[in-house]
Amino acid sequence: MNFWSLLSHAAWALAILLFAWILVDAVRVSRAYDDDFLMSSTEGSE
Repeated sequence: MNFWSLLSHAAWALAILLFAWILVDAVRVSRAYDDDFLMSSTEGSE
């Protein structure tokens, strides 16, 4: 396995890890907050 092939596999592994992290975070946020809170804007209400 040459350097570029190894680098390509490492890049794919990193992309898969980032995608999994995004999915896990999306599930955690959707469980912690309801849709009304996520879609509301609280800017300027302070």
